[in-house]
Amino acid sequence: MRLLLIRHGETVDNVAGNYAGITDSALTNHGVLQANRLGNHLAENGVKVSHLFSSDLQRAFITAEAIREAQDPTRPQTTKLQLLREQDFGFYEGKKFFERPREGNKTGKDAHLEAHRDEPGFVDVESKESMRIRVDAFIDAHLVQLMHEVEEDKTVVVVAHGIILSHLWRAVLKRFHPFVTVAPEVQSRAPGFSLEYLGGWSNTGYLDLEVKTRPGFVSGFSGPSSDAGLSADASAFSPTSGAPDPVLPDGSLPEGTEFQNPPTSSPALPQNPATTAETVFDRSRAPPRGLQELYLVVNAVNSQEHLKGLKKTRGGIGNLKHDSNQQRVDSFFKKRKLEPPPENDGGV
Repeated sequence: MRLLLIRHGETVDNVAGNYAGITDSALTNHGVLQANRLGNHLAENGVKVSHLFSSDLQRAFITAEAIREAQDPTRPQTTKLQLLREQDFGFYEGKKFFERPREGNKTGKDAHLEAHRDEPGFVDVESKESMRIRVDAFIDAHLVQLMHEVEEDKTVVVVAHGIILSHLWRAVLKRFHPFVTVAPEVQSRAPGFSLEYLGGWSNTGYLDLEVKTRPGFVSGFSGPSSDAGLSADASAFSPTSGAPDPVLPDGSLPEGTEFQNPPTSSPALPQNPATTAETVFDRSRAPPRGLQELYLVVNAVNSQEHLKGLKKTRGGIGNLKHDSNQQRVDSFFKKRKLEPPPENDGGV
């Protein structure tokens, strides 16, 4: 099966530069165009969506609905889940981003945290552990079973937010490691990139994954009977270090960046470059029970093919909050389809 992890379209808080984690930020007119472009692109390229999940926040749900509405004739229902919400920024929800001060070692966020921690009503940001628990619960409740049941030509779509999607991806990676391979075109575009931290997640950008059955797998055996067809370039397993890359939307500021830096190493994830396929697919390190017979292929990272040629409407209209009661923005750029003339039935 194919698995797409998609970030929502542009929001008013993206444009304003505000922290909007659990804040129900609305899509801009441009964000709606992005979502519609994505839905049409997937449908036109033969993507058949069997299951569709989204965060329960409107920016993700509306993006997911654009994908659903473009599917024809079968349209799966969108399952809204609070588990897929963005990181809760607590006290900082709705506030502007803070930049690193010119002097000193503290970031602007850390300095602000220290200054306001003791104020009445202060709520700290959601921890990485909390987000890890949420994404693991989603995987266990929804994805594991679908990975076994969904047909090869069908696609499962998850629409959420940049930071929580990064945590979801790392949780998926951890479960499949070391049975993960990267498409050659991905490696050629970003040689030496880290699988654990893939980089920015643009508005409506998506991670394109494929779940396959390992060749020669024998039920009850912890490893494959053959490694044929399983290979990975060493660059796909470059060491990880430092904080995750920021979530970078198109032409706007991110919703927010994680307040806590991740550990410099994670024993469950690849840290050192692999030299051979045999090293990568070590039979002694099989994925957790339930996924042993499967392996994961990374086909595209932050794919934005659907946004080629899309420009913001001039005059600031693209940055405005989208009003669903008004005529769709993209309809202004389409010629009205003429009704065919009535057939002549012989009357006068």
